[in-house]
Amino acid sequence: MKITHRWKLDLKQLILLLVSAGIVLSVYSALMASYRVHERAFIKDTLASNQAYAEKLAEVTELFLQSLNSQLQVSAGHIANHFDDSQAIDAELGRLLAQTNSFDSLVVIDAQRKIISAQPSSLALKGLTLDPALSLPIELQQPHILDPFVSPAGNLLVSPTFPVFAADGTYLGFIAGGIYLQGNTILNQLLGTHHASDHSYVYVVDKSKRLIYHKDNARVGEYIADNVAINAVLNGQSGATETLNSLGDNMLAGFAPVSSTGWGIVSQRALTSIVAELNQTHTNVLYSTLPFALAILAATLIAGFAIARPLAQLAQSVSSLSPSNLRCIDQTPAWYFEAENLKSAILNSSELLGQEIKELEQDRKMDPLTKLNNRLAMQLWLDNVKNMQYQFSVMALDVDHFKSINDEFGHGVGDEVLCALAGVMKKNARSHDFVCRSGGEEFLIFMPFVDANRAYSIAERLRIAVFEHSMPIPRPVTVSIGIACWPVHSKSIEETLKMADQALYQAKNKGRNQTCQAKHRVYAANNDVAQHAV
Repeated sequence: MKITHRWKLDLKQLILLLVSAGIVLSVYSALMASYRVHERAFIKDTLASNQAYAEKLAEVTELFLQSLNSQLQVSAGHIANHFDDSQAIDAELGRLLAQTNSFDSLVVIDAQRKIISAQPSSLALKGLTLDPALSLPIELQQPHILDPFVSPAGNLLVSPTFPVFAADGTYLGFIAGGIYLQGNTILNQLLGTHHASDHSYVYVVDKSKRLIYHKDNARVGEYIADNVAINAVLNGQSGATETLNSLGDNMLAGFAPVSSTGWGIVSQRALTSIVAELNQTHTNVLYSTLPFALAILAATLIAGFAIARPLAQLAQSVSSLSPSNLRCIDQTPAWYFEAENLKSAILNSSELLGQEIKELEQDRKMDPLTKLNNRLAMQLWLDNVKNMQYQFSVMALDVDHFKSINDEFGHGVGDEVLCALAGVMKKNARSHDFVCRSGGEEFLIFMPFVDANRAYSIAERLRIAVFEHSMPIPRPVTVSIGIACWPVHSKSIEETLKMADQALYQAKNKGRNQTCQAKHRVYAANNDVAQHAV
């Protein structure tokens, strides 16, 4: 009779297999959890960044168009005095074209739609009659920006116009400046520099959803349909959203309108670039973690081969490689002492990695400049207040004339002032007060179990302390403070914060460097708010 021997795992192989699987799964689960948290944070930050940039670019474009209007207004005044003098008009257009690089061409058109002057003269437009479709400035007789059109010279352009009136108020015609939409033009230069040009780009559409600026110059003039961001911005909205571009790629888009023209500015970044950046970040985390994981794996391998020498020597080796005061309680029962020690060594790597992720999460809740809590930490604190239902007063604090400090001494000194102010607030706050920077030069201080009158006294002491504190500039720094109390002033925490902010603006309007309380409103439904120990 032939006896077949089946292959079985011995104790050394079994231990090695379990330890390896534990390390791999622990590292994998920790990295995946970290990946998901950072993915959401990356997307949120990118959307906010693109929205802020689109809004700033819309503001700059608005100022640029206003500047063009002012230049045309000055020239319209000169032309009105010499409307019958063709040479004088040519000279004025030549002066404006040479003085500024804002315009690519200039024309003067009389009330009968005839072009009486054009610069540069190489355009050969003088004497031509304007297309009736472009006669809206004559009908309006007021400043107007024409929608993009193809000029008689064959250039795709937008054209700001300004009416020309005689001294007696008679409408004579209008002056129009041409800004080319293709090529290296002033408008393309204004819109073409992006804050993150390697991954993000900007495009601009007019009211008819036609591209008037795009990084790919060949796409200028193209009509874009069924784009969520474009539909929203052409309705006058500012915001951010995930959308598909014309190529079907997922994009993170921020958008803002240019109010005077109805244009929409969209700043967007491909989601794939976010994922690639996130993958690179977590690859670096993996590389930094891998040596530690491999060290534990190697130690376990050595211990596995030594398990036969006896088993007690394995336990001694594994436990000696573990950090002294870090043990994770394992719910799976271990039926002998050496196995318990071995599992402890495996779980140590997971705890250290979890601690690293916890520290990264803590950094997200801290303002990097002042080392105070940020808005994320504030929201978590307020969520806890809602659950615990205990009374608090809040101070909304703002640095007076902070813009003038930045303008006079520079943003670096302005940052030093904010750091010094943060130090004064922390020094004057109680251990259980919550101090955070809500944005720019604005701060919030939450004081649990403090009523409005006591909060006013505390705020006044803080205001005086700030005034008397030696700042990094050769003049005193003052603050204005607004106070509100929850639930005394409002049954809504969000409304209470708004009331504190309104009180702050009241202090600003009264001359700054003072404290104002929100108007008192009692809500009976909140009279039974629990008073919990701090």
